[in-house]
Amino acid sequence: MSASAVDLHLHSTASDGRLDPSALVAHVAARGVRLMSLTDHDTIAGLAEASAAADAAGITCVTGIELSAVWRGRGIHILGYDFDPEAPAMGAMLAGQHDRRLSRARQIAARLDRARAPGQAALELALAATPLPTRTHFARALAELGVAPDAPTAFEQWLARGRPGYVTGEWPTVAATVECIVASGGAAVIAHPHRYTLSNGVRRELGTEFREAGGAGVEVATGGANATQFDMCLSLAVRCGLEGSAGSDFHDPAVPWNPPGRLAKLPTSLRPVWRRFRAPAGCIEQA
Repeated sequence: MSASAVDLHLHSTASDGRLDPSALVAHVAARGVRLMSLTDHDTIAGLAEASAAADAAGITCVTGIELSAVWRGRGIHILGYDFDPEAPAMGAMLAGQHDRRLSRARQIAARLDRARAPGQAALELALAATPLPTRTHFARALAELGVAPDAPTAFEQWLARGRPGYVTGEWPTVAATVECIVASGGAAVIAHPHRYTLSNGVRRELGTEFREAGGAGVEVATGGANATQFDMCLSLAVRCGLEGSAGSDFHDPAVPWNPPGRLAKLPTSLRPVWRRFRAPAGCIEQA
């Protein structure tokens, strides 16, 4: 791992991050990041603040989002970059994701209540933090309510797959998600591919279908990934004809395993997805 001038996977309080967009920009700038993207879950609410803060800090912030999608019944996260946030296709996607997230949150609360956990109380705490609650918000709320000693424990005990509060998201397909990003003028990237419980062969099928749908790249350098996982992500990009991206998936400065701007370098043989961006040429070259 080494200092990286690029970090294209960052979260703020607009979704489940711990820093507001301005504080996040200051944090990543202090760590040497020169090209960033705020990629909150299914929302662009923090983009304007992040862009203004980045301009003031002298770094480039491209529009970003992390969209929840489904492929063969599995949840897959798709990162969108450098799109027009006012594009009709993106507006329709965001409206749909808003409704789907709220519906899922209510279902999670109901399931927790049936399991004798304070689901409705957790939902109220989550909604006080954000209009679009994620499972992370529920985990934090359950810990605050004393159901578990901390949020990670609450997540594993109550919200992970197979646990009482788990609800499968009714997300758009990967193909439809890619279509939305491309129609909005952006580039689509598969987020953290090493985290999906897929065989290497099935993961390559995902990558191939993603590319055929118009997808641009795959996150190769990812926060917390070890050398074996880096090689797997790199192999996926090469075999499927995809470009490479780099992002820490940073949420919380108190979590040590994925600090921003501390990522493995992409090999020079792999085209970086940020070469597509309409960012200033000097920034792209420096990155």
